[in-house]
Amino acid sequence: MNDVRSHVAALVAVASPYWAGEAEVVRTYFSYPRTQTQDLFWLRAQAYKEARPFRDLPPNLRDEFLRTGTLTYHPDGPEASVRLSQEVQHFRLLAELIAEISDEPVALTDLPPLREDHKLQELRATYKKQGDLERTAAAFTEGGGGAMFAVLSQLDGGKFERRLAAIFKVIAADERSHGPMEIYAIARSTKSEQDWQKASTIVQEISRQRVLMRNEMFGYPLSPARLQEIDEGKISPWQMALPI
Repeated sequence: MNDVRSHVAALVAVASPYWAGEAEVVRTYFSYPRTQTQDLFWLRAQAYKEARPFRDLPPNLRDEFLRTGTLTYHPDGPEASVRLSQEVQHFRLLAELIAEISDEPVALTDLPPLREDHKLQELRATYKKQGDLERTAAAFTEGGGGAMFAVLSQLDGGKFERRLAAIFKVIAADERSHGPMEIYAIARSTKSEQDWQKASTIVQEISRQRVLMRNEMFGYPLSPARLQEIDEGKISPWQMALPI
């Protein structure tokens, strides 16, 4: 048990600097004056990400969901169905805000991915096809430890910032355990030291790409030099929401 716990702690230690990097991207973005165009850019990018579980459905199930607002079954099971409902609700909260400030409504089928997010999803998809260990390691990185959502949920200032904080309090509450819960699935999937090393490699690779994705999403507030420092661990790690 202690050996497993030490491996789990080591894996969290790999991810947590990158989670902190995502938080730093957001804090840095909000530390400077912003335009409405800049805010709409990242809001649309996040709305696209929230709609991903819907887009990942087979075409017939997407059609069913658009017609009825629900699914009779989800191919990945009831937990995936619950998560779909949560993510669609997150999308709708963001879409409502986007429409209010831009007069341009967005739908679940709208919005293209950004370049770094496209790379991220291709990377995830590659690992998810390989086996249980690879799939759970990739899933562990979902949400970046909730760091971005936590920072946004604590915003204060003007009416817009308070509205963002209210929205992301809802999102943060739902997202808090989505990725971190997979740490237990990783522990069940590992059979050897080599498995733990493989999980560590996957988590680091995807987490690194996540920071690049967030940096693009928020208009590159962090310099290449700072991104390199984060990759080297020169940042206070973000604490995982769940106990190890």
